[in-house]
Amino acid sequence: MRMTQSARFLGLWLAWAGASSCHLLPDIPDPLNLPRARAENLKQLHDGHGGYRYHGELLGDFGYLIEVATGRQRDLVSTGSAITNPGHETLMNLVELLQMPPGRSGAADLQIEWCARLVSEDPSELVRERAALGLGEVGAWIGMGELVPPPGGVVYATPEEVAAGLEGLLRSLRLAREGAPEDGTVGLACAQVAGMSLNLDGAWRLLGVLPGLSDLAQSPEASAAIVDLRQHLRETLVNDGVDRALSDGSDRVRTAGLRAMVTIAGGHSLVGLLSQPRPGWSETVVLGIVDLVADVGLPFSELPVAQRGRCLSTLLEWSADHPAERVRVRSMIALRRLVPDGPASLREEDWLAWEREVRSGGSGSS
Repeated sequence: MRMTQSARFLGLWLAWAGASSCHLLPDIPDPLNLPRARAENLKQLHDGHGGYRYHGELLGDFGYLIEVATGRQRDLVSTGSAITNPGHETLMNLVELLQMPPGRSGAADLQIEWCARLVSEDPSELVRERAALGLGEVGAWIGMGELVPPPGGVVYATPEEVAAGLEGLLRSLRLAREGAPEDGTVGLACAQVAGMSLNLDGAWRLLGVLPGLSDLAQSPEASAAIVDLRQHLRETLVNDGVDRALSDGSDRVRTAGLRAMVTIAGGHSLVGLLSQPRPGWSETVVLGIVDLVADVGLPFSELPVAQRGRCLSTLLEWSADHPAERVRVRSMIALRRLVPDGPASLREEDWLAWEREVRSGGSGSS
């Protein structure tokens, strides 16, 4: 395959930059898709209050590499240009950020930070939907097996308290670096930060600085404490983001939040929704639930008989009585996943007959 002129120029420039200032360059993955370049664009696209900016400078990977190598700060040296559709640009940059494998080039932290921010604040329904799905994907990747919703009525740490916690961590690392006896001071400082009730802003700001602090750790114990704190902050942001998605005003975003929940916690997380369905769920949300049941199933063998029966009753009720035909049909598809020895049918009357047989003590699934 012939190399294009721009590709040859990029290769020559990277060779020069690597020889002259390799310490300035980010880790370059292959194929070229730099997560921090996307994160910097997302920063350009948003003001400090969750809204869009309609003027700024968006850079591709090559432009970002030049910016890093030269120490250029685009907000200081460029007047930027008009951004006619920041919602579209946000979605494109988010999609590209999430395409990066989480384990490469620090992508996981950037994915969590931006998905949590965007699902909470972005004006675009499509952006919040994709951010919610992204939280499920990266939450599963970091090993979360469950979601713990933020407690109600919590008093979050102030910015000054967060800054003081970070200052304490930096002080402990500096003392250890200067040869002072460590005797657990780094671990204690990490535990104090982890014990704070952090809101979205505090958690993502702390997560953003931790990778740089890992290099300052002078012992395996200090490194492990920072790793644990990093994981805690990641999980805090994922929990907060998914919780916000589940309470979003958009059915699309709530449905994406359900999928994120199941991606992280598995089919068990659907049991409560089916055994105690809430009145007033929209058609979109119900479809999201039954499609997830059809996709991943439920841990029936682990459930008490009564709870299993309530889940089946909900699906049977939706399959027979829901006003939307597609909800009825897809509820029966979910039932076929849960009751493999039941009717292999998408006819409501067949499932009603099966239910009557089970209730009368017939041979249906228990």
